[in-house]
Amino acid sequence: MTAGGMTGGIGTFVRVGFFNQALATGPDGRLHLTFLDGAAERIWYGSCASNCFTEAAWNLVELRSSAQLGTTTVGSYGVGVDNTGRVHLLVGAVTGSGMSANAIQYGTCASQCSQASNWTWLDLSTVAQGRSIIGATRPFVVQPSGAVSFFTRDPGVLVTCASGCTSLANWSTPVQLNADPLQLVVDGTGAFHVLIDKGRSANQEVLLGYARCTSSCSVPANWPQSQLGFLTGHPAYTASLTATASGRVFMTYNQGVITVSTQDNRKLTVTSCAGAGCLDLTTWTSFTTGVLDEGNDGAWVQADGEGVALASTTISALHLQACDQSCQLAGGWSQSLTLDTSAAIAQVVPPALGSSCPSSATFAAWYPKRPIVGVAPAGLAVIHNPNALVTCPGSTGPSSRPPIGRIFTTF
Repeated sequence: MTAGGMTGGIGTFVRVGFFNQALATGPDGRLHLTFLDGAAERIWYGSCASNCFTEAAWNLVELRSSAQLGTTTVGSYGVGVDNTGRVHLLVGAVTGSGMSANAIQYGTCASQCSQASNWTWLDLSTVAQGRSIIGATRPFVVQPSGAVSFFTRDPGVLVTCASGCTSLANWSTPVQLNADPLQLVVDGTGAFHVLIDKGRSANQEVLLGYARCTSSCSVPANWPQSQLGFLTGHPAYTASLTATASGRVFMTYNQGVITVSTQDNRKLTVTSCAGAGCLDLTTWTSFTTGVLDEGNDGAWVQADGEGVALASTTISALHLQACDQSCQLAGGWSQSLTLDTSAAIAQVVPPALGSSCPSSATFAAWYPKRPIVGVAPAGLAVIHNPNALVTCPGSTGPSSRPPIGRIFTTF
């Protein structure tokens, strides 16, 4: 997974409101992508095997819309593929006052998934009554067997299905965490790992905690969580969690400005641990990487086997670095590569395009945001959704424009 010397291409999804992007890899090596566009109006799906930096290679299809579901918004909250090639998708929506229908939907497709008619949908709102997944960043996992699981937010309720997941009777909610889950991942041994928002410190810093379950995960007592939390001055959604095949856990976050351990303020931290002792966060091994404020608008860490890739953003660029082994040590990682820049995006899509002053803006620039990483046998994919800031003549300051999509792949 070493990043150094990679070649590939970069392309653009010129889709206003590109957001909530998610990637997964199937057993045949194809990448699967979901995202939303509009004002959180439509969910799109596609898959790709080659030339994946071009939108045309994905054969995209619209699967769900807020108009179709009768909701205020709709979004994709995770995609996965089991060892038969069946695709699984989790959908979350903001419903109107007094509504619960379609707040959470599960979709699945066995073949020819770029045809919307081949998808089967199930409303899970009655299973997770009154719960929401809005705001979670990676709440959904699909295991090789086809078992699917996700956490709702605030408090976290585990929703699971082992098989036959198009039937509501096969879903259950066996566990509730006294915490707010942000990301759920499963390692090669089948153990679950969770990044949780544990609230705020006395100084109002975010507390990033960790929970795990290694067996009998329908038993609440088998879900211990850390008593402590890593401190960050940034929103919890900017952090990321992954786990290697053997179960080593990696977490990334920019510390921001906090009142303790100030030598790492504004630095991007990579911290990791293996085993039951990880519930004690003081045992984790950490190092910092990148430049000051890297990861402020998102970083994403993704394991493949025992290797790990890390995508992160600065104010004007998207970066990638990777590691094949001993990834808990800074020396195991490649030099950071710059994959995309504000200037490169502007050459394809002028940042003031669509504003009230497309040809007369006094300031206009793209800002990389919220990268994700996908790993396939053919190589790596990194997607982010930059948005533009534009100042028009006579304005006192810039206004934010909706994001678009940018994708880098090595194949």
